[in-house]
Amino acid sequence: MASYSPATLDDIRAGVDVVDLVGRFVNLRKAGQNYKGLCPFHAEKTPSFMVNPKKGIFHCFGCGVGGDVFGFLMRQDRLSFPEAVRVLAKQAGVALPEDRGGAAAGDSGREELYRVMEAAAAFYVERLWAADGERAREYLDKRGIDPDVAKRFGLGWAPEGWETIRGALKPFGEDALVAAGLLVTRDNKPGTYDRFRGRLLFAIRDLQGRVVAFGGRGFGDEQPKYLNSPETPLYSKGNLLYAADLARETIREKNRALIVEGYVDCLMAHQHGFTETVAALGTAFTAAQLRVLERYCGEVITFFDADAAGQKAAERAEELLKPSEGGLAWGVNRAGAFNGAGSLRVKVALLPAGHDPDTFLRAEGAAGFTERIAGARSLLSYAFDRTIGETGAGAGPSARRNSFERVALMLAKVADAEEAAALSREAALKLGVDATQLWIEAQRLQASLRRPATVAGIATATPAPPIFERDLVALLLASRDARGALLPLLDPAEIVHAGMREIVETIARVPDAEAPALMSELGTDGARHALSALIVDERPLSEETVVIQQFRRRLERTRLSGRLRSVSQGVAEVQQKASSAVPMDATIVAELQQQGAVLHELVGGPVPSLTPAVESSPDPAGPQGVHTHE
Repeated sequence: MASYSPATLDDIRAGVDVVDLVGRFVNLRKAGQNYKGLCPFHAEKTPSFMVNPKKGIFHCFGCGVGGDVFGFLMRQDRLSFPEAVRVLAKQAGVALPEDRGGAAAGDSGREELYRVMEAAAAFYVERLWAADGERAREYLDKRGIDPDVAKRFGLGWAPEGWETIRGALKPFGEDALVAAGLLVTRDNKPGTYDRFRGRLLFAIRDLQGRVVAFGGRGFGDEQPKYLNSPETPLYSKGNLLYAADLARETIREKNRALIVEGYVDCLMAHQHGFTETVAALGTAFTAAQLRVLERYCGEVITFFDADAAGQKAAERAEELLKPSEGGLAWGVNRAGAFNGAGSLRVKVALLPAGHDPDTFLRAEGAAGFTERIAGARSLLSYAFDRTIGETGAGAGPSARRNSFERVALMLAKVADAEEAAALSREAALKLGVDATQLWIEAQRLQASLRRPATVAGIATATPAPPIFERDLVALLLASRDARGALLPLLDPAEIVHAGMREIVETIARVPDAEAPALMSELGTDGARHALSALIVDERPLSEETVVIQQFRRRLERTRLSGRLRSVSQGVAEVQQKASSAVPMDATIVAELQQQGAVLHELVGGPVPSLTPAVESSPDPAGPQGVHTHE
């Protein structure tokens, strides 16, 4: 796997804090010597994703994925190994061979697109604060956006002109600018032209702060009013949130995210101190975006116009409430607490009719916005209101039953059991039914909605290694003395578990390597996942000398037993010859007898005999049979 020297990779590992790297994507909490959080690679409600800061390793005991900082970034950002090395080397300040004139290997093209977008963002920002950006600056002033906020968010200006960005980014090829979404290919004739012309640009960044797309706001009669980058290898609209890179730390601290629809709504919220705010990139927020937020917080608050709250809530509830992977499981444990609690809760804060967060903040300020947030209710509460309200006071039994079933179905899709219980009581009161009856119906529907977990792109489940093999490899990873004493006695071919076998073979090849450094030497994901599990689940090694001796004796017995089997087979063959009137070579018989005696003395047990037992017979020509004495 490695295409760089072990020393270079070690320098990069030493310069990258694995907790900081993983923490950009996962809300990690201290758990003993490790950190724990929800796995970013599969859907789970109970954290099983562990990070060992001392060793620089992560492992998920739910899906089996594990590795080092390179492996994490490769999986998270879909990078090749050389690409991940270059990204982390830049972060760690380590010079790579290609930085000194060597060739860059394994570049899938994504890195060039990141460089293109970074250069484009720098150009657009520079134009905003130049003389020809005056029109865009006047717009910002009119909207009340502070220049410091505009600079922090990297706002820019795309000048008029059909070939401006192409001329500004001459070092990059035309194909790269098209792939990045900055140029558009002409329909009816050869050539390209700038996608963004005469627009205020909002830079869209991923969680690592890298520019991956732009949103452009027109000033005149241009259509559309907002023009966004197309989907590219770097950008998928439904999976990213505007300003998530800036809001992440506050979201984690407050355990809450505010989600708005527009770019300016988001800027204005940050300007008023609500730095946990993100925007849904011009669309209604998606389940994928909620999964991103779920890594950092337990509550999301969105904002609806009071006149449209019920309709919007019902629509969003239908889209967002999907049966969870593996099904749901409500219940109360013996301590009286809810099982299945802790899922992300979505609430709605109402704004006066005709207002959005931008206009409301400018009119009422931070204090008024805080009051609206404090009064937020569950998204489902508004959805229930609309569903129940559609029935009407004079509705017949059939209509009321329909409302009951619709409410129960929505409840069945709520992952958090405690929230579901509270909502069932609220809805039952409005429906005029027993809350227990509604709860039971929701549980019945919940069971029918369960579906098996399907997780794409993660480790394939493999059988756990035998305990002896697991403990042996763990000892080899922890102790240099164990490697020297035990590796000569080990035949990797006799190790059953493929991952453990590859780890042993790799240790034998690079016996001086530290455990984390072996990660880049392994050739398969299965071995890397097995190694990460051993490192993260590292146990204290007490009485190292005694433990090594115990394993030495076990391995010696295993080897001797194998030799004994070979000798026994030789004995059987000789006995067969003796019984078949074929003369036995006395030297061979003596040698086999001697080896058998030595081996049995070491492992215990009776010594096989090759001495033929001759019974009295009327035929003096020879023995009638050969017996072993037991």
